[in-house]
Amino acid sequence: MKRDTRIVAAVVAAIPVVIVSAATICTFAIASGASMKWRLLFRVLCHGIPARCLQLFDTPMPICARCTGIYVGLLAGLIAFVVLPPIQERMLRAALYVAALPMAIDGITQAMRLRESTNGLRVATGFAAAIVFGIWILEAVENRESPVVTIS
Repeated sequence: MKRDTRIVAAVVAAIPVVIVSAATICTFAIASGASMKWRLLFRVLCHGIPARCLQLFDTPMPICARCTGIYVGLLAGLIAFVVLPPIQERMLRAALYVAALPMAIDGITQAMRLRESTNGLRVATGFAAAIVFGIWILEAVENRESPVVTIS
């Protein structure tokens, strides 16, 4: 793995680790008696509607189930990049569209009030899209080539 790829992997991995860790700590604090107002810190990242959040310590997390799936999936994608063989950009891009489609359908049909999603489905669709996205990010950095410019 190239040095640049390792740096990008570390920076990108820090994002879900920090967010999910902070959300877990916040949830524990609220479960232990802290004010529910601490959830407001996460509103920049997520709507945090309690009914759409996973329960931890019998308390809804401040980030929704889909966002939790996305953050965990992103981290899983970075790890998967290390163990998978190189994937062609064209194939990876197609996989990204295929993986994002269920999340888009779930989110759009719910937003249009055609149906109500479940937290399990939210986690699964967010995870599927993010795992491929994590692989795609590192493949893009690892396989980048400088354009060749010729002057005649």
